[in-house]
Amino acid sequence: MGYFQNIKLENYRNFNNFEIDFCPECNVFIGKNGSGKTNLLESISLFEKGRGFRKDNIKNFINNKNNKQKFIVSSIFISKNARINLSLFNQVNEGNLSKKILVNGNSSKDSLQYFESLFSLIFFLPEMERLFLSNPSVRRNFLDRLIFNIDKNYNYLINQYKKNIIERSKILKNYKYDIEWVNSLEKKIADLGIQIYKKRLNHVNIINSNLKKLDSYNKYSYKISISIEDYLIENTDKNINQIYEYYINQLKKARKLDAILGGCKIGPHRSDIIGLNIENNSNINQFSTGQQKTIILLIILAQCKFLISEVKIKPIIFFDEVCSHLDIENRELLLDLIESLKVQTFITGTERNFFSFLSTKGPYCNITSI
Repeated sequence: MGYFQNIKLENYRNFNNFEIDFCPECNVFIGKNGSGKTNLLESISLFEKGRGFRKDNIKNFINNKNNKQKFIVSSIFISKNARINLSLFNQVNEGNLSKKILVNGNSSKDSLQYFESLFSLIFFLPEMERLFLSNPSVRRNFLDRLIFNIDKNYNYLINQYKKNIIERSKILKNYKYDIEWVNSLEKKIADLGIQIYKKRLNHVNIINSNLKKLDSYNKYSYKISISIEDYLIENTDKNINQIYEYYINQLKKARKLDAILGGCKIGPHRSDIIGLNIENNSNINQFSTGQQKTIILLIILAQCKFLISEVKIKPIIFFDEVCSHLDIENRELLLDLIESLKVQTFITGTERNFFSFLSTKGPYCNITSI
């Protein structure tokens, strides 16, 4: 089991100097709104690829109160009794701020890839309560995040796809473009798009399959499944092998419209992830906020079970402000997540009594009093 043993923040967000030790299992942070609970979780998430779960600008991580231009996040990660020293800070790269990670003082690609292979972060954020009421991009990002847990190169695939979409859009705005150039770009877009479709469809099947295996799943009167709603998939009878040629043809047909409107009207960037109650085929967006929270927690539990049993990785879980709309059923489900998985978990909230259902299963830290 891999876990973060501690963390030290220097000049990070609202923290000047802050250090705390963590428990290998459940950790609870209490504090008023604005005290820095989410900032603390975000600092841990920066040890993954990218800019943390907020995806914020690097410059916003720096606490400017002391007129310093650098933040530092340090931690010790324990994996199979091995201590890995981690350091993370900002640096100037080609005139822009970027994130730098050192693993045991080393920034080589091999060192970073080794560390990345040791853990995966899964998080529940307050806005996820309305996941099935949000816009499709939020749901796509949610599914893509689950895929990233098992495929650390997935974000590169997504970024390459977006890069080619943007390049095609720029070329189409110039009506005197090279046809062969656009043809080549559209083949790249279709190839990358098909890879994304395959990974998403495969992971939807993984989630649905693992949902059915959960003991918690059978406690509820409704049974849920998720699926992908997409123009290309629906018009090829959901046969991924038939999509490629159809995809290419649709991209060609859409050139004039895409030149006027910008972007690209078809592809996985237009997909939606929908949830259905398979008992009556009703959309989950009609459920109450509490029921939608239950469904997200069930999906997280299914994802975690899959990671542990099939991928052989014990994830680290963040539950930020999870206690709103936490009815008895959701408390039991959250407790089941914590007790059955036995992985490192971080939970935040504004009041200690919100966590009475946890009993003494984890240390409490009052961020406000620090």
